[in-house]
Amino acid sequence: MIEVEEAIAKIQQVSAQQKKVETVSILEAVGRVCAEDVLAKIAVPHFPRAGMDGYAVVASETKGATKEQPVCLTVIDAIFAGDPEADLVKRQKSAVKIMTGALIPAGYDAVIKQEWTDYGDTIVKVYQASKAGDNYGVVGEDVRFNQKIISQYQLINSRTIGILAAQGIKEIRVLAPMKIGILATGSELVSLGTPLTSGKIYDSNLYTLAAFIQSSGSHVIFKERCSDSIAEISRFIHEKMEEVDLLITTGGVSVGEKDYVPQVIQQLAGEQLFHFVNMKPGTPVMASLYKKRVILSLSGNPFAAVVNLHLFYWSTLAHFMNCTELNLVKRKVKLMEALKPSMIRRFVRAYEENGVVSLVSKLHYSSVFHNTLETNCLIDQPAKTALNEGDYVMVYYWKI
Repeated sequence: MIEVEEAIAKIQQVSAQQKKVETVSILEAVGRVCAEDVLAKIAVPHFPRAGMDGYAVVASETKGATKEQPVCLTVIDAIFAGDPEADLVKRQKSAVKIMTGALIPAGYDAVIKQEWTDYGDTIVKVYQASKAGDNYGVVGEDVRFNQKIISQYQLINSRTIGILAAQGIKEIRVLAPMKIGILATGSELVSLGTPLTSGKIYDSNLYTLAAFIQSSGSHVIFKERCSDSIAEISRFIHEKMEEVDLLITTGGVSVGEKDYVPQVIQQLAGEQLFHFVNMKPGTPVMASLYKKRVILSLSGNPFAAVVNLHLFYWSTLAHFMNCTELNLVKRKVKLMEALKPSMIRRFVRAYEENGVVSLVSKLHYSSVFHNTLETNCLIDQPAKTALNEGDYVMVYYWKI
């Protein structure tokens, strides 16, 4: 058996990286990976703007102003957000009534808050001195012209969209999404909506895995199932492999009589990258290379399949999209209850909040899935290591 980290490295060593690029509207770009550096087309703001409702003033002319001895200034104009540049001549001891976001006229170097005045329309009494630059948004205060606002391979989020929109940018070039195929193997599996008969189960893994993958921004090209047949599984993989960037299979990967996936890879003359990893659940996880594409073969047990997926899919996706932000988030937190040692490395379902992690259930079987709804992370328990209450442990958070 190899370690999780070694298995991840083996997949990344043979995985391609995305080169295909698409142009999409900025709202369609949320959750996508930027394909190139994006530079600012304009400064933000591109004119000096007021940061408060108040009065544009010359700061030095408000020196010594107090409530008891206000400074009186002549109000020579009023400017609102969206008004064009005012055609006015700066006069000594004058002020311009101004609203938040409006263009500050030349000659004034501060905006005094209206709360520090008597709100005068022709003469305004100023009750507090200001300094040059107070509430004065200089050109490029937020974004400088030609500044890099998004980096190549950066994950685009809602805040990114706001920055693009402020530039007047309607479309952006992004990497094409990863194309994923999912194959569930097992003669016991039936489609949703089909009446269950003795010995049959619904193919829930297909939907669980597809939901995780779709929420990651990848495209599920197909999700299908095969019976436990070497010929059927071989034919399916051979015919479908070139449609995807990554094929994920679930089931048929252990050492049972009808665990045929390892034999199929051998029969297809594929290259086995690894089989069996020092982890629990999902020890029999396997990865192979066929037609220059990776096949990631997960356990058939529901919880084990999801653990396998999280530990190997997200790292594969991050490598393929050249975007480290897509990797699983992990950190050390304090454990609230003891865990008995496990012979191999174990990933335990848990819930973390405010830097403290606790177990959510006594049911930790690979086949039990319902209690994952109570979890938000996995505790990484090293092999042959007892964990005590108060120990700091590494947790991996569910991405979605």
